[in-house]
Amino acid sequence: MRRKIQKCILEKRIDRTVLTAALMLTGTFLFCDTTMAQVNEPLMSLAEYPVVDGSTACIPLCENLALRLTGCSQAEAEETLDSYSNTNPSYLHLAGGSCDIIFSYEPAQETVEELKAYDPLNSVPIGKDALVFITNVSNPVESLTVDQIRDIFAGEITNWSEVGGADMEIRAFQRPETSGSQTLMRKLVMGDTVMEESDVELVPTMEGMIEALKEYDNSVNSIGFSVYYYASQMYEQPDLKFLQIDGVEPSNDSIRSGKYPLINEFYCVTNEQSSDSAKKIQEWMVTEEGQQFVEECGYVAMQ
Repeated sequence: MRRKIQKCILEKRIDRTVLTAALMLTGTFLFCDTTMAQVNEPLMSLAEYPVVDGSTACIPLCENLALRLTGCSQAEAEETLDSYSNTNPSYLHLAGGSCDIIFSYEPAQETVEELKAYDPLNSVPIGKDALVFITNVSNPVESLTVDQIRDIFAGEITNWSEVGGADMEIRAFQRPETSGSQTLMRKLVMGDTVMEESDVELVPTMEGMIEALKEYDNSVNSIGFSVYYYASQMYEQPDLKFLQIDGVEPSNDSIRSGKYPLINEFYCVTNEQSSDSAKKIQEWMVTEEGQQFVEECGYVAMQ
């Protein structure tokens, strides 16, 4: 139920401000405990709050951060994300001075090269997430190895029967090269192995990946990937399932313990030109209180 409510809020079908009071009565909170902003002394005023950007999967974290650190209203917290983009643009926005701080997954190599023209960035890991693989619930395959995933996306394994499934062609969806999840895919799975490039359908957004897997004509034979937080908390779909990797199902517990094999950190990033308030937030994120906040928002903290 909580995830369905979250999804409705993200799609602007339910007003979150109205729901918060009702949900507080039952002990259920949206993304994280928004009462924290009222219980704790604000760290700064809304006027001091920096311009924030980052990855799509960090939107709930950033929205709740404004609530927690300034004590602002829900509408004001949403306004702090008016210029929010996604992973790779956010790094360039920070380097170019159009934002003060970003909460983001790793940039693509192309972006890393572009960033060499700017002053160095200060990246601090604040949490952990995982690369997950998604297929239709009707697909009989429950688990794949990392090697099998690599071979599927390299075009070496082309039929589900080769990995214990039905005799069906595998339809593997990818993200564009500059997307955060494609960057994780290359880092955590592919390595030096070249991904299949012929007859590949590139899905431009994280939401689009989930929708493509759900709506593809023969969706039982499709497979795609995302980061765990987004696919489980922000855009969960009942017709899809997570595949186990090397026999381990992705979850906050398996990410926290390190049992799930495809884990990566996400970051709070500033630079020398960042405002004092941005640097103050970055320092706060790695404190015990800041790490507790990360957990309350549904992510896996570093500590």
